[in-house]
Amino acid sequence: MARFLCFACRRPITLPVRRIPLPPAHYTAIAGATVPTDRIQPPRMPRGTYAANHRPEEFSGEPPGLVIHPDDAVGMLLHPDRSRVGGCCGISEIDGPNLVCAGCGTDLATHQADCYGQNQITLVADAVILSHVDD
Repeated sequence: MARFLCFACRRPITLPVRRIPLPPAHYTAIAGATVPTDRIQPPRMPRGTYAANHRPEEFSGEPPGLVIHPDDAVGMLLHPDRSRVGGCCGISEIDGPNLVCAGCGTDLATHQADCYGQNQITLVADAVILSHVDD
């Protein structure tokens, strides 16, 4: 198992994860939603996994990077610039990276959990480093 660290300060930013192929995107129609949280897709990635998505589909709106399950993220905070954490029914990727390192403030990832996209966190590949848990 491995974990991702902030490249700038080496703080852990994920729980232990293992690499798998990128699962297909969820594009399920969510008709009849009664509350905003009903409109958010289930997480794309299984817990404890990550996958590379360096060439997202042209019109998917997904940022390129390393995709993880939202619950596998640790050591990150919402971006202090509140214009980066907007969305319709949840948080969106539209305004760029919206998660920063809790230790040094470096932009690290984009959390998506909105009605029109995936439910995932995409790590900025150049901002993170992969480390083995037992190191």
